[in-house]
Amino acid sequence: MSDELWVVRAGEKARYVDEFVAGSYVAISFVEFAADDLSSSDETILKSKITGPTDRSYANQLVAFAYRMQVGDLVIVPRLTSRNRDYLVARITGAYEHASTAGASGPHHRAVDWLGSFPREALTQAATNTMGAISTVFRPTAVEAELRGLLTALSPLEAPVTVRSPSTPAQTQPAQQQSRGGVLPVTVTPSSRPLSQAQLDIDFDAQGRARITGAHPALVREQTPRHVDPRQDWAGVPGIYVLTGTDLQQSSSRTGNERTLTTTLIVRPWAYVGLSEDFLSRIGSHRQSKPEWRRALLVRSAAQPFSSDDIKYLEQKVHAVLDETGEVLLAQATPRGNLSAHPRNPSMLDACADTVVAVPRLTGTLI
Repeated sequence: MSDELWVVRAGEKARYVDEFVAGSYVAISFVEFAADDLSSSDETILKSKITGPTDRSYANQLVAFAYRMQVGDLVIVPRLTSRNRDYLVARITGAYEHASTAGASGPHHRAVDWLGSFPREALTQAATNTMGAISTVFRPTAVEAELRGLLTALSPLEAPVTVRSPSTPAQTQPAQQQSRGGVLPVTVTPSSRPLSQAQLDIDFDAQGRARITGAHPALVREQTPRHVDPRQDWAGVPGIYVLTGTDLQQSSSRTGNERTLTTTLIVRPWAYVGLSEDFLSRIGSHRQSKPEWRRALLVRSAAQPFSSDDIKYLEQKVHAVLDETGEVLLAQATPRGNLSAHPRNPSMLDACADTVVAVPRLTGTLI
């Protein structure tokens, strides 16, 4: 998944910021240069319209917004208004879209999920100067490490969610008590999708492969370390697989009068969902193309083999269950499978998706 860092302004004096937050998107205009849908164009066509320095600036920013930004990238939106002096942070969740009935903020849109905010006072002078650039869309490359350090301690845009055990009564802490030493707390929100309960029996062999059985008799599942081939009975059978690992990110920032360097390591669970007609060759190819995975969960039918539509449907459903938890980095925006497939028993496969996700969850490879 992409994870580049961008800045997108919400108009002069952040006039469109409330619109951005309410609509879960960011937008730009530049309609005097390109008012039409950019998804039917490309970078070369757009730049062919340049006739001067102003057009070049417009074109470069539109190219960045429509073609360079990717799903999963992070966006910082300055909210320096009379009411707020902070920066909002979001993650891009959708491809470029053209809104033909858009308001003054512009027709060029990207859907986002808002993650939180950090105060202007947290920035060094160098970062403040960079964020004050006149461009509407740009990469804050010179101070990216400092900004990424601030992303680890965001203040929620709405009331914080307190995660507590059922025996602990709800308590509301005053806002001034939620910050210590000038560092805003990281709030933990519960998974957006309730996770199903499961009980699993796991048998390990001498090479570390785990054959997994559970309450769902329709599935055969095996979890295999990256350096070990699946058992031979996985050759030439159709099914799906989930590659799992961890995404490690490092951010550094300098704070205080003595410019103390603080380095933060962020470890997040990572997954990739795929389908295959032959697990042995597929896993072998992924060792070359996806070196970051550490385990593979293989899933096939315990009875009549899955059809092509079965595995397309199940691949998409497992991806959706993982995505809805909000806690797993998914290596692809959408898998190859699709919900327009016509499986023989959709309700059975829906139940399979939940129990498939339960395996990496309960074995500690994910959430």
